[in-house]
Amino acid sequence: MSMALSVKAVNDWNKEIGVGLNTVMAVSMDIMGRSGEEATRHTLILMAQSARAAAKQSRKLRLLKQDEHGRYLEVWNKGTMSKLYEWAFSDSGGGSLNGTFEGARPIKSRGLAKRSWMWGLGRLGARKTGRQISNASRVYTIRKPRLNGYIKEDRLDYIQKVMPAGWEATVVLKAGNKAMKQARNKMERDWKRGVKSRRRGTTRAVSSLFKAL
Repeated sequence: MSMALSVKAVNDWNKEIGVGLNTVMAVSMDIMGRSGEEATRHTLILMAQSARAAAKQSRKLRLLKQDEHGRYLEVWNKGTMSKLYEWAFSDSGGGSLNGTFEGARPIKSRGLAKRSWMWGLGRLGARKTGRQISNASRVYTIRKPRLNGYIKEDRLDYIQKVMPAGWEATVVLKAGNKAMKQARNKMERDWKRGVKSRRRGTTRAVSSLFKAL
């Protein structure tokens, strides 16, 4: 008599949202086989990846603006805005700046906010995303008798401006979603391998029986 085997997940794993980080950590350890420290690192990396995806990409060119002094571009440096006027690039304005006014329009740091979320996580196993700016990011290691873990801090002055409203909750939800999907995929792979193994065992048993006969 044959027996049909099946695996059914509780709830819809493709739409599982709202899973708390405690549940994510437990799943990471119980199903994925990670230690507590490995689960912490993995969860932090998933959250940083979600924050990177949520960060808004800046435009390629600075917007042209104008006031009573003429056309200008806004340039930010360490949280301070400066105006670069068109006349400052011409000989009549003293030639105090190199290059051209149009050449100053491209935003050289475009994508910096996105990349910054992964800075400092290389030592935790994350893939590096280019050279980081000094003092713009830091990863703290917590070592206490009853508390161990990591804290990722993004110190870019404008990081809050490029993140959408409610991004903190979104990051937790998306990271949890991804961790649950990884666990689901592992359960499915393990189950399929188990089915194949049982089939091979049945085939060998039948072959042995015929040889014995």
